[in-house]
Amino acid sequence: MFNKNLSEEQTTHRTQSLATSSQSTDFSNRTQPISSSFKNIIEDPVLPKIIKSKINLNYEKFLEETSNLDFYPINCNENFEGNYDNYLTKTLSHIAKMKNIKFNYALDLPSLKENFPKEKIERISVGNKKVLLLDLDETLIHADFREEFINNENYKYDAIISFYSKNEINEVDNKDDDIDSNLEEIDNKINKDLSNDNNLYSVGIFVRPGAQKFLAEISKNFEVGIFTAALPEYADAAINYIDPENKYIKFRLYRNHCINIKDSLKVKDLRILKNINIKNIILVDNNMYSFAPQLNNGILINSFYFDKDDKELDNVYRYLIDYILPADDVREINEEFFGFNKILNEMTQN
Repeated sequence: MFNKNLSEEQTTHRTQSLATSSQSTDFSNRTQPISSSFKNIIEDPVLPKIIKSKINLNYEKFLEETSNLDFYPINCNENFEGNYDNYLTKTLSHIAKMKNIKFNYALDLPSLKENFPKEKIERISVGNKKVLLLDLDETLIHADFREEFINNENYKYDAIISFYSKNEINEVDNKDDDIDSNLEEIDNKINKDLSNDNNLYSVGIFVRPGAQKFLAEISKNFEVGIFTAALPEYADAAINYIDPENKYIKFRLYRNHCINIKDSLKVKDLRILKNINIKNIILVDNNMYSFAPQLNNGILINSFYFDKDDKELDNVYRYLIDYILPADDVREINEEFFGFNKILNEMTQN
């Protein structure tokens, strides 16, 4: 995410090198395009017919806009140290194609409003702290659903978490990474709870180095929440492990709070926090597509899997405290430091 030294000289170099990059996007090795199927618009019998008709019409426009997207999403496993700039350039070339999409049309859906009622928003906005939203998978932890490290003595899990889900095993698709986890590979770890017809899943996780310390320290200055595209059953189990006393993470947003684009990309539109000024919200995520609607509110962090020498959260902490905390508008500081919109504008003009 960051260079080791957060100097002005290196920051300028990063912006210039990305803005002038001639890296082309090659999708020739991508075999599976984004699915084009959509769920039916949710009908709410309580809404007046005129309002309901307008919401549905707007959402149909949103579906039409997103159905024309013709790119293959770049996998988050390409966002690693040494390939950060390449990943950023490729994903921004896709986000450029999403620039005119009216994500707010999807935010008006009754389903999203029901998932995040007004009283919950009011509780989040208590106090004068800026709001820090943290992604979960490959940002704070990595869950080994593929059991790649189950018998590896060199990479031992930090914990094994368990959770119940009413979803069938091939529907859990719990993680918020853009790879669907093949949960059939963990059959030997699954038991059936016949009393309530739920499935019990267990999975080993790696915690990003310094995650708990980061949460403890950063929560002194920010209102901290999780915004994940994972399902609640799995996400809660993971969050409860890294913050067992609920001392640091004040609220949680899940997949049902994301905007679904073509059944593949899960976009996190920060306007869902309607009564919090967006100039005071930051989202830290390893998936660039997540903050496509508000690039200047996002901090792109390298994907984490199991590296015990990872120092990214130290870098994020320093940036948040030194730059974001004193800022009147986090978007201005982020744009000055990362230049995401500058790069995007140059792409759309060429």
